[in-house]
Amino acid sequence: IATAVTVASFPNTEIVLDMARLSYAVYHLRKKVSSCDSLIYNDTTTNGTQQELPSDVFKRLLPNETSCLYYNHDYSLGRQVLIVRNTAKNYVAVAYAGTDDWRTALSDGEILTEAFGPRPADNNTNVPSIGGKHGGNISSIFDSVPSKVRVHSGFNNDVFANAGFSTVLQCVSSGRHGGNCDGKKTDNNIQTTQPYRLYTTGHSLGAASSVILGAALHLTYPSESIQSVNFGCPKQGNLEWSAWIDTLQPNYNPSHPERGLADHRGTFEMFRFVNKIDLVPRLPDPLYFQHAGHTLQMSTGGNVKAYYDHIGNGDLGFAGVPYGWGAAPYVFLPGAIASHMCTHYLDYLHDYLPNTTSYIVNFELV
Repeated sequence: IATAVTVASFPNTEIVLDMARLSYAVYHLRKKVSSCDSLIYNDTTTNGTQQELPSDVFKRLLPNETSCLYYNHDYSLGRQVLIVRNTAKNYVAVAYAGTDDWRTALSDGEILTEAFGPRPADNNTNVPSIGGKHGGNISSIFDSVPSKVRVHSGFNNDVFANAGFSTVLQCVSSGRHGGNCDGKKTDNNIQTTQPYRLYTTGHSLGAASSVILGAALHLTYPSESIQSVNFGCPKQGNLEWSAWIDTLQPNYNPSHPERGLADHRGTFEMFRFVNKIDLVPRLPDPLYFQHAGHTLQMSTGGNVKAYYDHIGNGDLGFAGVPYGWGAAPYVFLPGAIASHMCTHYLDYLHDYLPNTTSYIVNFELV
C-alpha cells in the first residue's frame, strides 16, 4: 500500500454545499427571472397583490451572503448561466444548468466532437484585457491547447456560442475585483484586498459546461487556482482532453509526478460528485469519451470515496474507480435515473454532513 501524497486541494464542506445549492438554483430561475433585476412575470397578480421581487427570489435560492451578478437564459441554445459573488467566503462562482433538451444533446454527442474553444464564427468576439494580456480576439487564449484535444460539441457550444464566453469573462473580470455586471454600478461598500477565488459548477450537462468554462478560465488566468465542483457530470472529451486537463492539477510533474510541481503556475482542479449509480456520469460512448479530473463517488450511508483522475495513478499509489463502475447503472435503470436528480445530490450532501471540514480527506489507495 502506497504512502498518501497531497496532490489536491479538496473543497471544504461549505463550498461543496454552496456549489450544490447554486446548481439547484439555476434550474429554478428559468421561469422566475430574466436577469438579476427583472422578473419574467408581471409585478402584480390579478387581484392586485404584490409579487415577490427579484431580490426575494435570489435570497430564497442562493446561499447566504451571496448576490447575483449576472443571469441569462439563451432560449436559442437552451443555455442558462448564473454568476454570483459570496463576500463571506470570498468567491465568484459561475453555475450552468443542463440544456433544455439533455436527451437530444447526449444522443448527438455520441458522434459530434470538435476542437476545444470557440468556433470560427465566434473568433471575432473580443475579450477584455486581463492584466495586460489576452485583450482582443478570443481565439488567442486557446493557442496553448494541444492540437489533438477534442470535446463534446454540445458542451463546447453551450459555453462559447452567441458570445457566451466573452460575456461571462467580462462579468467575472469585474466581479472578482468587487465590480458588478448587468450594467449595475460598482458597489463601493465591497472591499477587496485580492481577487475573489473562482469556482465553476453545475449539474448534469451544466456540470460538463462548467468544466469547459473552468478550463477556459484557467487559460485566461494562468496564475490563478480555479476549481470546478460539479454534480452528475457526463464525460466531456477524448483521451487527449482528459490527459491535458490532468496536467493542470496541483503538484503535477509529467516526468516525476511523485515530486510535485516544480514551478508556481496556477492550477485547474475538477471534482465530480457522482450520486450512487447515477447513469449520466457513465455517458456518453466509453470507447471515445473519457472522464477528466477526480471522481467523488457518493455511496449509500454517506460514504464518499475519491478516485484520483477517475482511473487512478499507479506511480502515486492511488486507485481508480472499481471494476464495473461504468456498468453499475444498467443493473437497475429506474434507480440510476432517479439518482441523477439534482435534489437527490443536494439532499445527500445535507443529510450526510461530515464531522470533518471536508467530505473527502484523501484519495483511495491501491
